[in-house]
Amino acid sequence: MSSRRRVLTGVVLLAVLTGGGLAVFRYVDRPQPAAATDGPDPAQTVAITRTTLSRSKELAGQLGYGGSSTVKGKATGTITWLPKASTTVGRGEVLYRVDDKPVVLFYGSTPLFRPVGKAAPPASPPPTSPPVKDKPLSGPDVRVVKQNLTALGFLPNTTTDKLTDATTKAVKKWQESLDQQPTGVIDPATVVVLPGAVRINALKAALGDPAAADVLDITSTEKVVTLSFDADATEGIKAGVKVKLNLPSGKTTSGTIRSISTDATPPPDGGPSDGTKKPQLAATIGLANQTDSKGLDSGPVQVVVPGPSHKNVLVVPVAALLALREGGYAVQVVSGTTTTLVAVETGMFADGNVEITGDGLQEGQKVVTTS
Repeated sequence: MSSRRRVLTGVVLLAVLTGGGLAVFRYVDRPQPAAATDGPDPAQTVAITRTTLSRSKELAGQLGYGGSSTVKGKATGTITWLPKASTTVGRGEVLYRVDDKPVVLFYGSTPLFRPVGKAAPPASPPPTSPPVKDKPLSGPDVRVVKQNLTALGFLPNTTTDKLTDATTKAVKKWQESLDQQPTGVIDPATVVVLPGAVRINALKAALGDPAAADVLDITSTEKVVTLSFDADATEGIKAGVKVKLNLPSGKTTSGTIRSISTDATPPPDGGPSDGTKKPQLAATIGLANQTDSKGLDSGPVQVVVPGPSHKNVLVVPVAALLALREGGYAVQVVSGTTTTLVAVETGMFADGNVEITGDGLQEGQKVVTTS
């Protein structure tokens, strides 16, 4: 083989891992030691860098409030008051009113499914035999009532799920604080039990409507990012993975993937799955800091999902690679007014760059590039 480095007039298109793109490589003869040619125009050179190369991907997400659900009324009567949309309602606060009586929010996981409390006994003649002592009411619904009355300051801290005289007294005090008759018994239709504070997303009912119907659309008070992605492109998208979020405000923040759906939905626009439109999965991403989204209720978010990465490696643009006729690649290293072909081994391709190793290659050396 001649020691002269002769670039062939033909070019070949080789597919490389640069985000699915194509790169143009020139074929050259394999480099020989100490070979050199006249130097290139400085504008056609680039420095070898040492950095972390990562094959991350950018996907489209949507900012919004999570945990959407509907509050269904259980009381008989007429709706007489409703909150405004976007209002936040917390523990012990009124969600809506029926016949001017409040329906209040309690925190918990078990809804009230029966009256909770102990009513005053009716007036009656003295019994002719000793009365039978009732078994105290107990259960998860009683625990919910006691936990909320404790949190609201009406009952000392307790860990039991049994109804006591102290519980009944606390119920009466709570009812008085709401300007209601202190019966000592909570009607399950007057309390809505939810995991935490809620945001009123929309009103499902109007004033004057029957109460036993859908009343409110609610969400969590926490904003999340919902990410939709192709069901066959799940690499790197896993629960617990930290991602970068570019918000509509221009602010960049971070988040963590909390959950991923297991049911694929039809492609966007409802069309059939083909080469460009694919079934979708969804992931929910929690923001690291809710204040980063202050002033935003919704909007598009760019989600950057990290992929495999190689740290502390030498990197050049893909356009700096020359394809050797015998196979493999080389780069043209610039030294003064001359260039030398150096064979390289390639590693990761990402974002138009490539990881390289080769004899004598160092950070800061100039190499020829076609763009």
